[in-house]
Amino acid sequence: AFSAMRRLVKNPEATEEVFIIIEALAGDALDKGFQRFKATDMGRTILAEKRSLLDSLRDREQLAQQPAHSLAAHYLHFVTKEEISADGLVEPSEDMRTAKELKGDLLLFASRQRDMHDLWHVTAGYGRDALGELSLLAFTYAQEQNRGIGAIALYGYWKVGKELPDFNLRQVIYEGYNNGKKATLWSCEDWESLIKLPLDQVREKLNSKKPELYYDALKKLSTHEIDLNNNAVLAN
Repeated sequence: AFSAMRRLVKNPEATEEVFIIIEALAGDALDKGFQRFKATDMGRTILAEKRSLLDSLRDREQLAQQPAHSLAAHYLHFVTKEEISADGLVEPSEDMRTAKELKGDLLLFASRQRDMHDLWHVTAGYGRDALGELSLLAFTYAQEQNRGIGAIALYGYWKVGKELPDFNLRQVIYEGYNNGKKATLWSCEDWESLIKLPLDQVREKLNSKKPELYYDALKKLSTHEIDLNNNAVLAN
């Protein structure tokens, strides 16, 4: 985990290092999450139907047919604007040792957790800038209690406070954690149905609080012409 963290610090775009850290420190978080999942009616339905969230997110033609204000429309705009795809996290995650050992329902659940990431970006209201990613990781840690995710968020929490002490960015990341604690358990939600609903309705249903401090911080950073992605918040 420490070796991967050092490599991630040098290259924040190295997604594969994120998965190494998560795997090294995860403990039994995946199994506990799976037990919660299959204890719910929705979880049992998803497992019985052998659903693939990835297939739904890959189908951009179907996404484009959803109403303009739907989660699907916002998600499609997000991935198009960011020039990313639903497959972006698949290859790095498949190199994980534990991923190769997963089978059956547990593999389906683990894949589903992975594939939700960009849906969570849109629903929680966080961009893919460094501060948005760190805040969403804090949100995700509150939801999943994966120590690997928590370690990355905690390092970012320490780093932004050290590098930019005048902007109170630690409170932004902590807001992400608090919002994750207040929300429903997103890994157990019916995203295939939610994606067709208006985004505001989805946020209300999932108790997704607006990240006010995050938006305020982006305005302040913009005013001071500070771009976190190019100012080495995770580097050096």
